[in-house]
Amino acid sequence: MNVIWTPTAELSYAKELDKINKKWSVNEIMDFMNLVDDFVKKLESGIIEGKVSQKTNLRSFVISKQTTLYFDAFEDTQTIELLLFWNNKDNPKELKEFLNI
Repeated sequence: MNVIWTPTAELSYAKELDKINKKWSVNEIMDFMNLVDDFVKKLESGIIEGKVSQKTNLRSFVISKQTTLYFDAFEDTQTIELLLFWNNKDNPKELKEFLNI
C-alpha cells in the first residue's frame, strides 16, 4: 500500500511532537515517533488496523493514550491517506470540523 501524508496530517503530527516536547523529554518524542513509524510500516505492508466509522467510513487507530490517527483507505488504488493526528484531550467538536463530519 502507498501511504500518503496529507498537509493536515503533517501539521498535526508536528503539533503532537511539540506538545510531547513541552511536557516530556526527547525519549518520549522518540517513543511516539517509533509508534507512528511502526504503524505506517504496517499500513504499507497491507495490514490495516483500527476502527471504521459507520458514518464516514474513515478509520482511526489509537497511536498512544493521548493520540489517535485518522486515515482513509482506498482499496482500488492501494492507497492510504493519513488525515489527522488528534490529541484525545482536545475538544471533540473541533475534531468533527477537521474531519468535515
